[in-house]
Parts: sequence; C-alpha cells; structure tokens
Amino acid sequence: MLSKIKLAIGYWIRWVLFFQLARLVFTIYSWKETMQTGIGEVSKSFLYGIRMDISISSYILIPFCFLVIWGTYFNAKNITIWLSIYTAVLLIPISIIVLCDLPAFQAWGYRLDASPLKYLQSPTEAWASVSHLPVIWFFVLWILSLMALIQLFVYYLKAHKEAIAHEKTNLKQTLLILLFTGLQIIPIRGGFQLAPLNQSSVYFSGNNFANLAAINVTWNFLHSLSHHLNDSTNPFNYLTKKEADKISDSLYFSNSKTIQLIDSSKKPNIIIIVWESLTKKAIDEYKNGIEITPGFNKLKKEGIYFSDIYATGDRTDKGIVGVLSGYPSQPTTSIIKIPQKANKLPKLPQVFLHNDYHTSFYYGGELEFANMKSYLLGCGFKSFVSKNDFDSRDQNSKWGAHDGVVKDKLLQDLHKTPAPFFTTWLTLSSHEPYETPVNTVINGNDDESMFLNSIHYSDSVITRFIDEYKKNPEWSNTVVIIVADHGHRLPRKNKKLEDFKIPMLWLGGALLKNNVVVSKTGSQIDISATLLSQLKIPSEDFIWSKNLLNNESKQWSYFSFNNGFGFVQPKKYLIFDNVGKTLIEQNGSIEINDINAAKALQQKTFEDYLLK
Repeated sequence: MLSKIKLAIGYWIRWVLFFQLARLVFTIYSWKETMQTGIGEVSKSFLYGIRMDISISSYILIPFCFLVIWGTYFNAKNITIWLSIYTAVLLIPISIIVLCDLPAFQAWGYRLDASPLKYLQSPTEAWASVSHLPVIWFFVLWILSLMALIQLFVYYLKAHKEAIAHEKTNLKQTLLILLFTGLQIIPIRGGFQLAPLNQSSVYFSGNNFANLAAINVTWNFLHSLSHHLNDSTNPFNYLTKKEADKISDSLYFSNSKTIQLIDSSKKPNIIIIVWESLTKKAIDEYKNGIEITPGFNKLKKEGIYFSDIYATGDRTDKGIVGVLSGYPSQPTTSIIKIPQKANKLPKLPQVFLHNDYHTSFYYGGELEFANMKSYLLGCGFKSFVSKNDFDSRDQNSKWGAHDGVVKDKLLQDLHKTPAPFFTTWLTLSSHEPYETPVNTVINGNDDESMFLNSIHYSDSVITRFIDEYKKNPEWSNTVVIIVADHGHRLPRKNKKLEDFKIPMLWLGGALLKNNVVVSKTGSQIDISATLLSQLKIPSEDFIWSKNLLNNESKQWSYFSFNNGFGFVQPKKYLIFDNVGKTLIEQNGSIEINDINAAKALQQKTFEDYLLK
C-alpha cells in the first residue's frame, strides 16, 4: 500500500526539482538581468517560486495517481509503461514552453503566456519573427534535454515496477490513494488561504526581474490560456466606477486654444509612416561611432518634432490601432483580434474618406498578420499594397518586401494618386530578424547590433523617400507624420520607461512652421485629435485621444504591456505591475493621486474594451 504512495511522492518531488532546474536555466540564460538584480536577490526566487512549482506538480500528479490505481487493478505488469507514456506526453509540451520562454523573455520582457498563440494564425510571419534565433540549436537542445528527462523519469518508474506489480490492492488501499489524490487540491491552490494561488503569490521583491524569475512559466502559460481566451469581466477594478469616471474625465479637459501649425486653407494630403520598432533611445544612439538615424535627426530640423511621446503598447497590432483609431492598448489582449469589437472603433482613414480623400495602405508583408486585415478593411482604406503586389524577386525579406522596395512602389503610386489623399505606410525591415538587403553598416551578430543596423537601413529608406517626394508638386500641400508602431527593448537601457518612449515628427510643405520642438507629454493615440483639430475636422469620436497642440490639454501618457501599465507626466512617471499590484519603476514625486489616475485609466480603458 505504502509503495504506491511513496512512488507518487517521489514522482511529484522529481517534477518539483525539474521546475526548480528550469528556473536555474532561466536565470542563467538571462544573465545580464540576473547580475543587474543581484545573485542574492534572484536566488530568493527559488524559495518563493517553489509554491508555484508545487502547484503545477500536483496538477500533474492527479492523473498519475489514477493511472496507478487503474494499472494495479487491470494491468499491473504494464503499469510502468503507461506511466512512462503519460510522463513523456507531458514532458514534450512542458519542455517546449520552458525552452521557448528563454528567448521570449529576452524579446518581450515578460514570462511566456498564451498571447503568442494568436500569431500562429500567420505562420510565415511567426517564423520570420524567430528565424534569426539559433532555432536548429534550440531544437537539438530540446531533443537532447527531452530524451534525458524521459530517461530519468522512466528509470525511476522502473525501479518501483516490481513492488507495485506484486503489491495486493484492496478497497481500503484504493480509498487511501484516492484520499491522497484529493489532498492535492491544497498544494494546487497554494494552501489554505482565501485567495487561490496566482502570480502575485510568488512576488517578493522590489525588483521585478526577481519576481518574474519566481514564476513557474508552465503554470503561467496554462493559467493565461484558461483565463484570457474569452475575457468577460474587468480584472482591473481598482476604484469605484464613480471614482474612475471622475478621474478619467478630468484628464481630458481642454478648450479651443489650439496652436495652428498646418495650413488647412485647402485639404492637405496626409502620409503617415508607421516605423517598425523605432524608439527615442535608438535615434539618440551611436554604435562604434556611427549615428543610427542620421537622416531622421536631420529631418527633425525641417519639421515639428514631438519630443516626449510614448507608444500605447508593445506590439504592432496594438500600435496600428493606437495610431489610426486613437485607441489605447490592452495589457492582456488586443482588440484587433476580435473584429466585432475593432469594427466599433473610430478610424482616421474613414474620417478622411468621408471628407473626399483617396485612402490607401502600404505594407511589404502579409496583411493577415496579427489579424490586421480585418481591422484595416474596416478602416476605410480603398486600396491596399502588400506582399502579394510585389514580384517574387522583390520579396527580399522573410516578411516579404523590404522597405526600399515598398518606398519605390509608394513613390510611383503617389505620382498617380488624385489629391487629396490619406496614405499609411507600415514599415517592416526593423522587425525581427533584423535583416537588411544592403551591406551591413552596424557590425555585429548580437541582437542589439542587428536591430540598430536595421533601424539605420530604414532610416536611409525613409530619408530617401522624403527627399524624392519633395520633388513632387504635391509636397507643398502635404503633411508627413513619422511615428513608431511601438517601443522596443533594444537598445537595452536600465529603465523600462525608455522601451516605450518613441519619436514623432511632422514634415511637409503644408506646415506653417518648421524646426519646432513640442515638448508636451503625449501618446501616439493623440495623433487623431491633434491632426483632425489642425484640419478643422471634428474629432469627438476619438474619445481617448487629446489635442497635443491645445494650450490647455493635460500633459500625460498612458501605456500598457503584458499585465502592467505606465503613466507619464512631466518630470515624473510610474510603472505598475498588475500581477504583484505594485510599482516596479518610478521617478519624480509620485503621489497617491498619480497612482489613482493611472489605475483609473487602466480600469476605464479595459472597461471600454469589454463593452465594445
């Protein structure tokens, strides 16, 4: 009788040790973050994180115990075979999750959850995102690790084969094993406390990396899969509805005192260039003495440069909605994934279409990626240029056509496009895997060097586009807006805030002034209200967007990332983690009113998403 329970306990312990080993691998792979945090602090993650290791191990143990009971009654001789098969079936996906978490964290800054599954709808683009990684070596490492793990578990099971097979089983013993199985609910829920185990249960540090290291990535992935596939309730109710409404409304106070910087006497053409992964830190960067964005930095003196702008989110599908709909991103999902919700958003192209503009969208990749096509088709764009519109010889990127190819097509088409027009160009060359069709300028095979080299390439393409389009007579009545789709972790800096700070530049002959710097704190979602106000077009439908050129509009920016958010004001900011319910980064004099303002925005924006 006891041999079966001993077998189960030993099996359970081996899973707990496996997850502790996985945590060790994670901290070693993320060595830079580990050293910045301190080995002493990170080592505590093994102690605090074991609660989650125990929980997922108990989940695994329950079917194991039922197999033991079934095997000893009906198939005692082959019980270890069935237990070995069960273990191998589990180890395959679990080891994949553990391994994929390593580069995922380096790319996104959060532990792997179910959110990347949405990108599998576009396998070509998903592959392009990871193909720069040593995929073959990862695969070899996974196979070798999987074989070793299976052998260790099988060896343990075989060592207990004889004792289990020859031990007599009766009703009393069966009931005892069932009781033991039922008791697993206690470690599964993390103990006897009122609230069951969640990610915040293992948070222990003021340093967010140490907290993230404590999370069991398998538990995290499965929890995300089961909780966020169909959100129906707001998990971010920090304040009463009345409080949240009052605070949120107060952030949007403004009047009609707008600085006029665009000649709106005749309908100007609008070109929005959404630059993949461009960050403020990148345009300020030099690598080996080479300026990363010399063209953009020169163009800043020819237009209106907004120096304190932040991306609304961390992925393209969130950024494109931020730019074109003035809509904030969601931390645990993306509205673009649910067409019935995205269709209810206001859309800039639609507004311009109704004002007799010709509308078009250019992208060198597949529009289906991240479900963008359904959103863009409902935006009011009347013509699209994407991957399939280029010859196979011009599809010189894993994503499709590089920025230089798209630039040539756009310039060619603009000469034939009737004015006025509203055109959006989403670039792609600075997306992973950071490949370029020209000779490398920023040398190095590390991610940061390759990323900066791709930004340098896109900079040269966009600069050439501006220089060439200036020769078009329509330049005198055109406004070009250059803005990023989202921030990026590269180049690495010490502050998470810098990952979301992006540049925004307005150019064109329709501008009334140039070499202007607007230092007002704002977001890419503010483009809608700002642009429409300049053109004397009503912008009331864009309720989350504020006019950056209004003298009285409040200065702030809100952004969200995987289950967290940031709130920026002049000379101070805070970044809040929804899991640990704690500030993970702050600067300046942060008061309770600032925290409540940020929480109100998180609460109200997600409530709006749910009601769509």
